[in-house]
Amino acid sequence: MPRTLITAARPGLGRMGTARSRERLSTIRDRWIPGVNRAVGHVQVPRAARESSDVGSAAARCDPRPMSSGATGGRVVLCHSGWMRKVHIEARPDHLLRLARLRDPLGAVTEMIWNALDAEAFSIVVEVDVNELGGVEYVSISDDGHGMPNASCATYFGGLGGSWKSTAKVSPNLKRGLHGHSGQGRLRAFALGEQVRWVTTAVSATGQRERTAISGSIDSPADFTVSDAEPVGSDVPIGTRMEASVPADFVGRLTESGTRDQLTSVFAPFLAANPDVTITYMGEVLDPSTVWAHTAEYQVAAPAAGEGLAPSPVLRVIEWPHDVGRVLALCDPRGVVLAERPAAIQAPGYHFTAYLLWDGFSDRRDTLKLAEMDEELVGLTDAARDRLRHHFRERDRERRARLIQEWKNEDVYPYHREPSEPAEAVERQLFDEVATTVSRRLPKAAQGRRTTLRLLREIIAHDPSGLYPVLDELFRLPQSEQDELRRLLQRTSLSDIIRATTEVTSRLDFIAALKKMVFDPESSKTVRERSELHKILERETWVFGDAYALMVSDRSLDNVLLRHLQELGRSPVPQQLGPVRREDGRVGIVDLMLGRALRGSAGREHLVVELKAPTVKIGQNEVGQIKSYAQAVVSDPQFTDARVRWDFWVVSTTMDDVVRRDATSPNRPPGCIAEWDGGVRIWARTWSEIIDDCEDRLHFYRDKLNHDPATDHALEYLRRVHSYVPAPTP
Repeated sequence: MPRTLITAARPGLGRMGTARSRERLSTIRDRWIPGVNRAVGHVQVPRAARESSDVGSAAARCDPRPMSSGATGGRVVLCHSGWMRKVHIEARPDHLLRLARLRDPLGAVTEMIWNALDAEAFSIVVEVDVNELGGVEYVSISDDGHGMPNASCATYFGGLGGSWKSTAKVSPNLKRGLHGHSGQGRLRAFALGEQVRWVTTAVSATGQRERTAISGSIDSPADFTVSDAEPVGSDVPIGTRMEASVPADFVGRLTESGTRDQLTSVFAPFLAANPDVTITYMGEVLDPSTVWAHTAEYQVAAPAAGEGLAPSPVLRVIEWPHDVGRVLALCDPRGVVLAERPAAIQAPGYHFTAYLLWDGFSDRRDTLKLAEMDEELVGLTDAARDRLRHHFRERDRERRARLIQEWKNEDVYPYHREPSEPAEAVERQLFDEVATTVSRRLPKAAQGRRTTLRLLREIIAHDPSGLYPVLDELFRLPQSEQDELRRLLQRTSLSDIIRATTEVTSRLDFIAALKKMVFDPESSKTVRERSELHKILERETWVFGDAYALMVSDRSLDNVLLRHLQELGRSPVPQQLGPVRREDGRVGIVDLMLGRALRGSAGREHLVVELKAPTVKIGQNEVGQIKSYAQAVVSDPQFTDARVRWDFWVVSTTMDDVVRRDATSPNRPPGCIAEWDGGVRIWARTWSEIIDDCEDRLHFYRDKLNHDPATDHALEYLRRVHSYVPAPTP
């Protein structure tokens, strides 16, 4: 009799031929179906069969028929024997291994679980066998789905693309939405092991339960061997078990911390919609409700409205305690993930997955990967992202309120009273936003937190723009928190309002001190013009007008001329300028010379101020002095320039009756006692007039700040977070 060893399929030995591999295989040989030697890829035919077989007729028959399933991978060659047949995919091995995504074992497990769910499984168990050294020995995935009939296995494993799922859309009995559709899923198993095997029990077309084994090797990824159907009794449960041995290079990632959470995030919407389904991973059931930190659902406007269209989409947001990778998953209404898009939003400090559930995705499942080219889908995903941003803004407010209350309970919060006016609410809002952003970087000890928060308050109150470099130096913030702080500090309205509010408050405090200096009967007697009043006012020139800048302080008229010419863009040489003298030939010493540009023109305005001690009444001597300065300027041709106007003020607490009559002349502005040709005006001003003007301006600015939209927003924030109720406006 001829030899009866029938070689139906022999994958290349490759790494399988090593002693270590053979040792591994010897420990799991019992897992193979009878008669199939896993190590050498031969079929051992029983002796009785060998004695009655003919090599020419019974050894092997190869049928090169093309598959009838519409597969796009080319012809599938079926090699038949009495025990098994070989299914061959006509595609280059390197292309098949690219589809296997060997670096992504978790994706392979995910794909196998989806296949089980598509097969209407209710229980799926993933086992990862780890040896005493912590290395992965093999991976198995078992399910109680309807299995694969032997007659269909060649179709399932022989095609590349053209899966029956792409046209079926839903499972046959439970009408579950189907995840798979590309006809490539079984190739992902090679990311788990170099040798893969499925043992499946299903009901045949005749109603008989049958078991089939399908195996493949990474050394020949285009070939799968399919056993003949083995009849089994009704006590054998229906389902499929996939095993992967000779571990792939990256399969160790399956035992890393966080892997279970990542799987949970993928299947969370499906498990929530199908509570009768359980997925067990390495002995633990995946239960999203025990893992997620927070969950919420929102309605999202559908791409179009009209009769017969799918119901409105639902955005389900699940927040996780650990990073599982941010995605916007496009799902059918039962939670089957059909595609994933980037979340593409900023939400520092949050780990989340967003699931957009909509029946309309099922009709577009073949084009979801090109969603950016579908205007309706682009509009829908953009609307979902907008709703997602709103969700995290609200979550951020809740987190801030909770954290601030904790700080108040610990007595480390640096504000101990409610804002006295609405503009102060802006400072409080910015402080809360900045402090809660860096909260994870604050010292653990209460005293350290108290000191750091107080420092933040002082910086924000006086110079918000200087806050970022201080925080970066203190905390060495990660990039995400740096970006969030830049966003907060670049909100011009908040920073400007805080800066302006601080400046207005400081100026009002200065005005109060100035009043005491010039009006208080006791204080005014001791105030000296040059050593006290003059030195203070040269740093507070806004008292005479907001647009003025100090040009000369306590300098001669010669210096006034030099500064005047410089402001006009000239470059005078001091030695070439003639001296400037009063009519009596004396050198005039100017207390203050201020300057400002005239709005809407190229001209300038100079203001010369002569300060008198509060006890000195403005009379003819004081008026004569300021007029002598004006005359020196008018009569000196070096000052001549049509673009410049000159104002000369003499300032004190009171003035005599003659000067007052001149200052209240009906044909001149109040306070003006003389107007000369060449744009020269001479004024006698009292401190009460100047201070009243300042207070009017400052209160006007403060009222504007209190009614700024950003201030209104800050008040609303304080009501929500601090339960602050502002006092009614009188």
